[in-house]
Amino acid sequence: MQITEQKKSNNNIMFTNSNFFLEWSNLCIQYNFATYDASLDAIKSLFSFQNESTDTKRINNMVRASFDSSLRHSLEEEKFASTLGNFLDVFSDEVRLSQHDLFHNIIDDAYAKMNEFIEPYRDSINRTPAKLIPMKGKFDLLHYDSSNIKYKTPLLMVGSLINRHYILDLLPKTSIVKQFQKMGFDVYATDWRTPMSYDKDMTLDSYVEQYIERSVEKIQEVTGEKQVSLFGYCWGGIFSLIYSALHPENVKNLILHATPVDMTDTPTPVESWTKKLNANKLVDSFGNIPGSFLNIAFLMRNPIEAILKYTRFFSEPRSWDEINQFIAVEAWLYDSRPIIGHVFSKIIDDVYKKNLLIQNKMKVGGKLVDLKKTTMPFLNIVGQRDDLVPPQSCLPITNEVGSNDKKSIEFPTGHVGLCVSSKAHIQLWPQVTKWLAERS
Repeated sequence: MQITEQKKSNNNIMFTNSNFFLEWSNLCIQYNFATYDASLDAIKSLFSFQNESTDTKRINNMVRASFDSSLRHSLEEEKFASTLGNFLDVFSDEVRLSQHDLFHNIIDDAYAKMNEFIEPYRDSINRTPAKLIPMKGKFDLLHYDSSNIKYKTPLLMVGSLINRHYILDLLPKTSIVKQFQKMGFDVYATDWRTPMSYDKDMTLDSYVEQYIERSVEKIQEVTGEKQVSLFGYCWGGIFSLIYSALHPENVKNLILHATPVDMTDTPTPVESWTKKLNANKLVDSFGNIPGSFLNIAFLMRNPIEAILKYTRFFSEPRSWDEINQFIAVEAWLYDSRPIIGHVFSKIIDDVYKKNLLIQNKMKVGGKLVDLKKTTMPFLNIVGQRDDLVPPQSCLPITNEVGSNDKKSIEFPTGHVGLCVSSKAHIQLWPQVTKWLAERS
């Protein structure tokens, strides 16, 4: 009997292996064809300049844009998205049957422990000084030092789970935190820290109804104020929006920054891939979703651009400030921590695939999230060239919230540019801080 079971197990592994290599080959073939076609389109665009007298920089930009546009078009097609989804399905089977998930958990836990030593140093270099308030649970609350508080309503900045909170305070000259601080706000921020493998059973309810709630209660205790203004970045915006709908009495103002909410029409590769992803199967196999998955997905959007940007950046003289910012952004981009498994699958299924949040059909902690209950003043910040959280997924929320005082600001830059570009800090963020000041 035992021998028979062993044979069945071996047969399952062999069958899975054959499926794995088949789907892997299929994925590689399609991806290579996509890059080949994009290269041909780029070459065609190059020949269009042969009779024109123009500068080399403009030609390079046009060729790169042609390659990028063609590759993205191929990668966002349903055929490629389905192939990628099928590969991740058999990859999940392979991981589970080979018990490779144990290896991933060991690596991720070692990474998390290492970060406990690195984070205090990393978070102090070039950052706005802040007091760390230890909280019950898997997070800390940061209180930024300020001797210039003009507005009584404190501001709580809620970061994303995907990348770390310090993109909002990357460098002194490109710090959103400093923008609010200089304006006279009392600024707090969440630091979700790096999760361990045993944190995999935490839920979206843990973040919304416990962690944000505890942060608000702590801020109320420290300041004596009954309400806070919430600022949510990316997935942190999803948390903030849900909390504001469930607890509007605690929120004075709500600002969302590059927050994906409506997936009805989101023509980008990442959104297309997400809709074909079996998130529950990945979570069953890995527990927490490895940060490396996200790094690979971002690279796949345009691997040529990811490599050439270094040559292009250093091909001309740069100031120390420019070099410092370039390195800081690159370090942040690849500083991806694991994402709590059940939180990941909940957002992927309910927000990205079923589109429940924008339809007022999503439940968190057994409670229905009704966006019409977000009646506080509302500001929606959107990047017009954001290819991670496209404008189409952000803008509809302005019409759906219940507030009478609501506004969208569209700015001509991408996802990271909203946070760190000098243009955004000169033109965008003074508008945002002024908007909040008038309501605080």
